[in-house]
Amino acid sequence: MYLASHPGKRAVERYWLLYTPVWGAITAVVMLGGLAERWGDLECMLFGLALAAGALAGPLLLRVPEERGQPLHRRAGFKMALAVTGLAFALNYSQTPFFWDVLHMHYGFATDLTIQNNPVFLYFVSIAYFSTYCVLCCVAFRVLRRLARGRRAAAAAAYLVAPLAMAFLETALNANPFTRTLFCYDDLPLTLWFGTLAYGAAFVYALPMWMAIDETPEQRVPAPMVVIFVLAVAYADLLTLDLLRYHVAPHVTTVVEGANGLRDVGASCLAPIGRGD
Repeated sequence: MYLASHPGKRAVERYWLLYTPVWGAITAVVMLGGLAERWGDLECMLFGLALAAGALAGPLLLRVPEERGQPLHRRAGFKMALAVTGLAFALNYSQTPFFWDVLHMHYGFATDLTIQNNPVFLYFVSIAYFSTYCVLCCVAFRVLRRLARGRRAAAAAAYLVAPLAMAFLETALNANPFTRTLFCYDDLPLTLWFGTLAYGAAFVYALPMWMAIDETPEQRVPAPMVVIFVLAVAYADLLTLDLLRYHVAPHVTTVVEGANGLRDVGASCLAPIGRGD
């Protein structure tokens, strides 16, 4: 298995891999079973907090013999949890306007607790998502780097291929016809290629951060540096989205400044509650 050689980080990656089908199954029941169509702020927040708690429980509570006696902030699990949580919160805040205006994304959740029309509970749901993206990107990168067999160009390409593949996979899985009452894109083909590039850029920037955190027993990154990494990734991604918004997007789609993609049924691809067909 292509997991990190650092015992603490390896334990976190193994936990996140095992947790992935758990949060995936719960989310499928909530989204496809119609529960999220009926839920308000309280139920949605409890759902988001539960998924986030499950993702963070392992990194924060796992006891690795090699890290015995170390304070929490020096353990690999804490730093990985910090990186994933910080990035989930930062990208939810910074990317939402781009997704509304450029990718024409729409949410149908019946929630009023929002930031930039983005339901707050999704900030917490994203922690579970990003924990999986983190480990899968790292594993895919290690596999691709091994396959490169010392060829520098091929090894460097792994930093692009793994994150973009992850971004495409999420876009393709989430933008499905079975959840059109809760989530959809007006132009799915545009989202699958242009949205993958825009969203994938964040993971391209995040992958070096994830790989740098305690990858080997000799490679230790202090927790304050992880915070700096997260801020740098978020800032680089924001600059990239601005570049795409003002210089690329106008050539491939219509940019709607200040769009509100929350519950705009009738003016978008969203289907009314009770009519997901």
